[in-house]
Amino acid sequence: MIVTQTVEYIEKSRCTGCGACVNACPGGSVTMKADEEGFPYPSVDSSACNNCGNCVTCCPVINPPTIPENQEAPQVYAAWTIDEETRYNSTSGGIFTELAKAVLQQNGYVAGARYNDRHLVEHAMIDRSEDIALLRQSKYVQSETKDIYRQIEAVLKKGNPVLFVGTPCQCAGLKVFLQKPYDNLILCDFICRGVNSPMVYLKYLDDLESEYGSRIKLVWFKNKTFGWNRFCTKIIFEDGQEYLGGRDTDPFMFGYIKKDLNLYMRPSCGQCEFKGVKRPVDITLGDFWGIRLRESSDDTDCGVSMLMLHSERGQKVFDRIKPYLHYEKHMLAELVPFNTCLLNCAKQSEMRDIFWKNMLNDRFTDVMENMKTTGE
Repeated sequence: MIVTQTVEYIEKSRCTGCGACVNACPGGSVTMKADEEGFPYPSVDSSACNNCGNCVTCCPVINPPTIPENQEAPQVYAAWTIDEETRYNSTSGGIFTELAKAVLQQNGYVAGARYNDRHLVEHAMIDRSEDIALLRQSKYVQSETKDIYRQIEAVLKKGNPVLFVGTPCQCAGLKVFLQKPYDNLILCDFICRGVNSPMVYLKYLDDLESEYGSRIKLVWFKNKTFGWNRFCTKIIFEDGQEYLGGRDTDPFMFGYIKKDLNLYMRPSCGQCEFKGVKRPVDITLGDFWGIRLRESSDDTDCGVSMLMLHSERGQKVFDRIKPYLHYEKHMLAELVPFNTCLLNCAKQSEMRDIFWKNMLNDRFTDVMENMKTTGE
């Protein structure tokens, strides 16, 4: 975390961009600024800084949240909502929607990632069930947290329940920022492969708008037109045209997951310090890839969620939503082989440097065409 223009408390490559330091600064002297790859990093206006040290105290890399020593191995479930429309419109099995509904029904709030009017991703808080869809689905670009931690703290102090969903580093950032436990906070992370550069993502969208001659209306990663197992990227344009990019052919997804390229993933994601089975959260969500259900006639291709319950609080909210789910308990060993990013980082390839050398001067689509040829 860079907290002055000249002094680094940690190496830049370890900074996750979680934004805890920005939220912790009482005078607003810490702001997030994009580097040459488009990733946000904290920087301080030294003339406004009073050297209180809050930014360092609340950095989850410097001061990672503790995991209870007596935390048992998590309970693992395969599950999906029985609401088929919700299931289809969700990335996996629609469990987030059911969790959100349960918290909102208790006069609570839900904080998660949404698209803004530029299709960039930012964290926001909702208190109406009609807005759950805004926070639904995977978004493969780094989310801007802005002042969301401060918003959450204010609600928690009033006694309202809050469900926060974010990357493992964002959950760690919130927990360290709060500096005290709250019984009315439900922390939910997910199996994270890594976050991508907002700059590259925007260039990808710009190329699509140029190709289709229309502005983009909706971005939908992991769309289920071809099924959950063969997910695609769906882009809807304002003039009604649609783009469907296969998981192996869409240029953005190719550079992210194909052949383990990870070309525009944040550097800290390649050495993530928040992996593991035991976590300082209540619930971990993910796709239950490779699942073999006990009832083989059940349709897995509509999406199956993986839930890991780490705490009594997580178990309680899961018990509340059980009537709205199909669920089965499974062994942790069934999950790990198909979700390596639960334990391991997605390593960045040597081709990353080649990509960035060309990216700064050429169109994203052209660079990716060359990368595909090089990588095959």
